[in-house]
Amino acid sequence: MSDFIFKIQSVRKSYMDRTKTQSILFESFSLERAKISVLKGETGIGKTTLLNMLGLMDDIAFQDEENIIFFPISDKPFHYRDIFCTSFLNKEKALETIRKNYFGFMFQHDHLIDGWTGWENIILPYLIRFPKMPPSKAIKEAQNLIESCQFNDMLHIMNRSPATYSGGQRQRTALIRAIIHKPKVIFADEPFASVPKRRAKRIIDVLKEQARKNGVTTIMVAHDTHDEILNHSDISIHSLSEYQNSNHIKIVSVKKGK
Repeated sequence: MSDFIFKIQSVRKSYMDRTKTQSILFESFSLERAKISVLKGETGIGKTTLLNMLGLMDDIAFQDEENIIFFPISDKPFHYRDIFCTSFLNKEKALETIRKNYFGFMFQHDHLIDGWTGWENIILPYLIRFPKMPPSKAIKEAQNLIESCQFNDMLHIMNRSPATYSGGQRQRTALIRAIIHKPKVIFADEPFASVPKRRAKRIIDVLKEQARKNGVTTIMVAHDTHDEILNHSDISIHSLSEYQNSNHIKIVSVKKGK
């Protein structure tokens, strides 16, 4: 089994900038399994772009020897290059399979559905992965997870719409939704944007527990304002920087916490 869950081989991402096409080249690097890996760098450097590429949320036009390789524990590696170079139907099937079985997502904006209850929001990815599971059992699974994460104060609001929740309550609901279906990788884009420091620390503690107990890898975009809670031996910091103003992005592991 590889010690790495992702290996990136000089991947380029193109995008439209006003009237012309620009591209960013992310140089080769790897991400460790069962760790929290934090992507940091200046605004606009490409942190969220890279996160979306790894999470199969963006199309990628691979060139030459470019590739992203995802290494699940028990299955053969997935080569993103092969996925995006196949027919449309095969590509869509592969994307759906990987995302529902292996990935969980926490977005900068929580994307909770206010027309649903908290329970309904949380159990959605669980029912997508395990479609034969009765919703009542999925809710019981969600309740057990909430209690194990020490979010017991959330239980009494789960029958209500997230529109009635505070920012911290919404983000904790999004966290439970991201991990309930037992993913191998959690992608988190600025998950502390709307939560106080003590709640942010608890989110980190939950993600560390997921890594230790279940081998879950978290790949996160975060800002310098959260350096204090990210300074831990279970957390790797990866700094993105532009190389000689050339749109070549170097990713360097600058530190591991103490």
